[in-house]
Amino acid sequence: VAPGGTCPRQLAGSPAPAVPLGAGAALHCTHLMKVWVFKVNTKRGWEFNEYFRARTRGVYELGDEGWIKSASSLRYLREEVKRGDIFLCYEVDRKQVVGLARAASDGRDAGLGSLVDFCPPREAVRLNNPLTRKPDLDHILAFSPQRGRGTVQRIDADEFARLKRIILRKNPEQAEELNRLLGGE
Repeated sequence: VAPGGTCPRQLAGSPAPAVPLGAGAALHCTHLMKVWVFKVNTKRGWEFNEYFRARTRGVYELGDEGWIKSASSLRYLREEVKRGDIFLCYEVDRKQVVGLARAASDGRDAGLGSLVDFCPPREAVRLNNPLTRKPDLDHILAFSPQRGRGTVQRIDADEFARLKRIILRKNPEQAEELNRLLGGE
């Protein structure tokens, strides 16, 4: 737990690094954290393994205006994505969520370099058993035509609650890692 029992979202304006939430802090902070999906098409030359296998110890810059062109995705990044939010790492052409990561920065506007920083790869979780589009992700609007095709899409809280159960059921051996990333939720 961060000093004073605050959550990573509350530390967004602070130079102090966000720290994982303890189990007791999760009840006070979950309403602040948002969950997003970050979609990539591996046929365009990049896949999430590059992130998960990176040796960098610092934050990992992700996306720029040449990569993310959707107006809704740019708006989400500019106005809503905050440090501490959770990202599902989804490969569109393979139709699977391959891992989860935390935002290490607030989202940024185009023209300022990367549009969001992910936590160092060693703090993220690469799923041993990825979630597949069907049947694991059918209940999530971000994967449906109604929500659009943007790179960054919002995951609603009730959708994520169900999704967490699926992730843990498919990856029980990663429960400790997942709980650490998700703040003991």
